[in-house]
Amino acid sequence: MKHFERIIYERVKQYPRLKKTVVDTYQLLFSLLPGAKSNTLYPIQIREGFFYGFHDKCPWSPDSTMLLAHKYRDTLRMPRTDESIEVGYFAEDGNKRFVSLGETYCWNWQMGSMLQWVGKMSTIIFNDFDGNRHISRILDKEGYEIERFPIPVAALSRDGKWAVSHNFARLRRFAPAYGYANGMDPEEENPIPEEEGITLLNLETGETQFMFSVADIAKISAEPSMEKGFHYFTHCLFSPSDVRFLFYHRWVLPNGQTWTRMISCNRDGSDLFIFPTAGTVTHVAWKDDSTILAYAYTRELGGGYYLFSDQSSDFDIFGGGHFSSDGHPQFSPDGNRVITDTYPNHRRVQYLILYDLQKNKRWDLAALRSPWKYRHDVRCDLHPRWGRSGEQVCFDSAHTGIRALCTMKLD
Repeated sequence: MKHFERIIYERVKQYPRLKKTVVDTYQLLFSLLPGAKSNTLYPIQIREGFFYGFHDKCPWSPDSTMLLAHKYRDTLRMPRTDESIEVGYFAEDGNKRFVSLGETYCWNWQMGSMLQWVGKMSTIIFNDFDGNRHISRILDKEGYEIERFPIPVAALSRDGKWAVSHNFARLRRFAPAYGYANGMDPEEENPIPEEEGITLLNLETGETQFMFSVADIAKISAEPSMEKGFHYFTHCLFSPSDVRFLFYHRWVLPNGQTWTRMISCNRDGSDLFIFPTAGTVTHVAWKDDSTILAYAYTRELGGGYYLFSDQSSDFDIFGGGHFSSDGHPQFSPDGNRVITDTYPNHRRVQYLILYDLQKNKRWDLAALRSPWKYRHDVRCDLHPRWGRSGEQVCFDSAHTGIRALCTMKLD
C-alpha cells in the first residue's frame, strides 16, 4: 500500500459504505488504463467452477490424497435462500477428478459452508439448512451421512472432538458476506442480544453448552461506542492444542462505523481475555498456543501485522517491514513460514505472498488480476492455505475471469 493510499485508508477504514465508494472510484479510474497482467513464479493448477472458502483451514485430507471444494452455479451474485451448492473433493493424481458428496443450503463466498475434515479421519463436516434452522452434518468420503447436529459449526478443533457455534443468520444484516441467506435471528431487533452467543458442541456425544451471550461480552470493559451499536460474534478459531479459542466481538453504529475486539477464552468459555487492539482486527492465525498473528490496529503503532501474546498485553510488529496492507495469513505446518495475500490494488492485482520468519524474506509467488466484476460481497479473495506437508498451497482466484480453486506446488 502506497503512503497516500494508507492515509486515505486510515480515514475511511471504519466506514464500510464510504470505503467501498472510495475504493471503487479509485480502481475504476485505473481501469481505464491498459489492464495489468497476471504472473506467477510457479505453475498454477486451475479448477474453474469451484472454490473452497476461508484461510483458517486445510482443505487437504489428512493423507493429502483428497482436496475439498464447493461447486457453484452462478458466481456473480449473493446466495439465494433456496439455493444450494455441491460439496465434495478432488481425488486421484493431482486432485483432478471431482467427487460430489452432496449439497448444502448454507454457504457464502467468503467461508463457503465451513467445509472441513474432521480431525485425522476421512470424514467431513459442513453447515446446512434443514428448512427450519442451521445445522451441521458429517459425511464419509462416499457421501453417507454419519451424524448431524442441531447447530452450525463456526470453528472446529484440530482433533475433531469439539466445535463452537454462533448465529450465522445474525451476520446477514451487517456482514452478509459471512452470513447465510436463510435461517432466523430471533433477536434481530435486539442490538445487544441476551440469548444469542457462542455455544460449545461435543461432537462425540452431541451435547451442547451455551457459554455466553453477546450481552455478556458487551458488558466486559464496555466502550462508549457500544451503546448505539448492533453487536454480533464472528471469526472463531481454536488454538493448536484446542485448549482455547478466539473470536471477534463486533458492533456496527448507525453511520456504518464498525468496531472489533479480539477475545480469547478457554474451551468452556472461562478465563476471557481481551487483546490490546484499537477498534480494528481483520484476519488472524495462531502461531502456537500462546501467540496469535493478526492484522490489527494498536493505540501505540496503528495498523499492521502484529504478534499478540495470549493473556498478556505484550505484542510485537511482525514481518520486518515487508507488509503494508491487510491480508489472510496462515502459518506453515512447521511454523517457520507464513502464506498470505493482499486485496486488489489500484490495478486490481492481488498478491500471493510467502514470508520466511527465520530469513525475514518475502517472495511474491503470484500477482493475479481480479476482474472488476468480482468486488464487494461477491469478491474472490485468495484466502491461501497450506498443504499438510508445507510443499504446496491452495487458494481461490478469479484471474482467468472465472472463480476457481487453485493449487501451486512450491520448490
